[in-house]
Amino acid sequence: MAIRSLRSTLLWMLIPAVVVVAALSWWISRIELEDQVSAAFDRALAGALQSIAVNVSTESGGLAMEQPFYMLEFLEHATDSPVYFRVASEDGLSEIGYTQLPLPAFRLPENAQPVFYDAEYFGEPLRMAAMALGPSRLSAPLGSRIIIQVGETTEGREAFMHRVAMQWLRKDAAILLLFVLLISVGTILALRPLRETSENVLKRSSGNLLPIDESTLPREVRPLVEAINVHMERNATKAASQRQFLDDTSHQLRTPLSVLMMQVEYARTLAVTDEMKEVLAAIEQRLSNTIQLTNQMLALGRVHDAADQLRAGESLQTVDLCAIARDVVAELLGAARRKRQDFGLEVPDFPVNVQGIGWLIHQALSNMVENAIKYSPTQAHITVSVSLIGGEAVLQVDDDGPGMSEKDISLAGRRFRRGDAGKRVHSAGLGLAIVQTIADINHARLELESGDSRPGLVVRMVFPMS
Repeated sequence: MAIRSLRSTLLWMLIPAVVVVAALSWWISRIELEDQVSAAFDRALAGALQSIAVNVSTESGGLAMEQPFYMLEFLEHATDSPVYFRVASEDGLSEIGYTQLPLPAFRLPENAQPVFYDAEYFGEPLRMAAMALGPSRLSAPLGSRIIIQVGETTEGREAFMHRVAMQWLRKDAAILLLFVLLISVGTILALRPLRETSENVLKRSSGNLLPIDESTLPREVRPLVEAINVHMERNATKAASQRQFLDDTSHQLRTPLSVLMMQVEYARTLAVTDEMKEVLAAIEQRLSNTIQLTNQMLALGRVHDAADQLRAGESLQTVDLCAIARDVVAELLGAARRKRQDFGLEVPDFPVNVQGIGWLIHQALSNMVENAIKYSPTQAHITVSVSLIGGEAVLQVDDDGPGMSEKDISLAGRRFRRGDAGKRVHSAGLGLAIVQTIADINHARLELESGDSRPGLVVRMVFPMS
């Protein structure tokens, strides 16, 4: 049978077991109580027999008794039940008391030992005690033994047993309730580390393959967690090998591509016909795009490596967004001027510091600006700005290019995906994917906004101020 919930399984196994054990214990206790109460009440009847026996006289040749009524009244008060007695000769010729009290179905022993039995008297259940006095116990011999009987109704002892049993039942019910509560709380507390571990794993990013901390987990669960950690370590090793292959490939491609670019540029200076110049220009454009793709793939690999290092314990540092914005604008100013674009910078006079990794934020802003320059037309306006809004630091690139549709904005950040504008310009679809990854690493939020009232796109990274 498949176990779908450890907590439910434990509770359904333990609580019914405790209830059954408690019920069995109470049933056994009830039987023992009946035996003990019966023995106590029977001893009272036996005492009444002995008291009557010492007051029986046969000196007159007949049967006489000085009846100790105070003793019978005391017995009635003690047992809270009516008491009956009978003293008679075994041959039935002499008789004192309640004459129709039933005798036992067997002959009474000769040693004057009391015998107990159950009977009925006018339809009323009785608990009887009887004994026989032989000639040696009589003051004057008679023709037969003397039979002494004392009986009481069972209402008193049954009521007493019921009261005591109900007291035990209430006590056992309270103890049972306490046990159920302790089992429930104990099960929940015992399984809490599993729930906390599952919540921590769910909160992890998709690329976080660090081992799960097993120090707080129960000993029985640790083998499973160890196996999961081994599996994650294998996947981490595989992912690292793939990224290393990507990095090596990118590095190996950059050198021959650069050489080819230099050779194509040199060949264009030697071209004499328009057809040759057109072909060489197309080759140069293709090589430029390939170099850009290689650089982006290399940047993506470096970003993933940085994410792994951060998850492994590398802490964030204090970074000035204004300084990064100035550096990126200075680096890409030439590219914007070649397209005769209005490229501006708006930063406050004071530093805007956030917690992050500086070179990654620099890479992200470079991708944002390069996209704006690439997709915006000639003489477009591009503005890089840094601001503080509502306790958050905003690093923003605003352009008046073609913008993006709502569908493209919702799918932005996926690798190798290009929007409608990107399909008209050569692009690998890695720029915003790199920006999204860097934003996640630096605990920032990537926002894209394309307004209906004006053309263009606003791309911003929003950092929490700590």
